[in-house]
Amino acid sequence: MSQRFELVASTHRSFVALATLRLPGHPLRRFTKEEAAILSRALDSVATGERGEQQIYMSPIASDHDFDARVEESGVVLSSEGHGDVKLDWSEARALAEQLKAFASV
Repeated sequence: MSQRFELVASTHRSFVALATLRLPGHPLRRFTKEEAAILSRALDSVATGERGEQQIYMSPIASDHDFDARVEESGVVLSSEGHGDVKLDWSEARALAEQLKAFASV
């Protein structure tokens, strides 16, 4: 499996800490610790089948770009207006959830 995302933590003068999500062909998304924790829990709950949601919507406060994550049988598909879809299989979605969780807990 090749990982289709990169999550990089950085400091910020207003938000203290931000996590920047890089997806191929998509604009950067920046998350506060609280947003990272929320997205981590949402991804984890759909990956485990704990919840029946079919879509996760995020509009990060520190980012100019919102996005949807559509839940499918084999993973989640992240989409954003004007950009191609990026599919994360369940192992990638769980890896992203873990990295977001780790960032939020520091």
